[in-house]
Amino acid sequence: MRKRAGWAAGLVVVVVLTACGASSGGGGSTSAGPARKGTVILRDISFKPDKVIVKAGDTVTWSFEDQGISHDVVADDGSFKSEVKDSGTFRHTFDTPGTFTYKCSLHPAQMTGTVTVR
Repeated sequence: MRKRAGWAAGLVVVVVLTACGASSGGGGSTSAGPARKGTVILRDISFKPDKVIVKAGDTVTWSFEDQGISHDVVADDGSFKSEVKDSGTFRHTFDTPGTFTYKCSLHPAQMTGTVTVR
């Protein structure tokens, strides 16, 4: 019986640690800073997250999920531009380190973002 109690206690510890790891973000984005992965969601007339950090050679994917509202993704320096769309994705590979600012040309006051390439 003591073996079962020990095993059950160990299982509880594993479940608690797993839950804590999942809720801490596991290296993903938080509202306190930029995301360190390459996915941006277009929702609620905003880019989420609005700041992304990637390595040179990484691809950033913008996913259009704003309930049928059309958007685009346009680099301020002209290095990338998506079509205007209300669903689907747009991808761009960043080969050169630097900071790339962008916006939705249809909602430029509300929708701006930055990709930092290291």
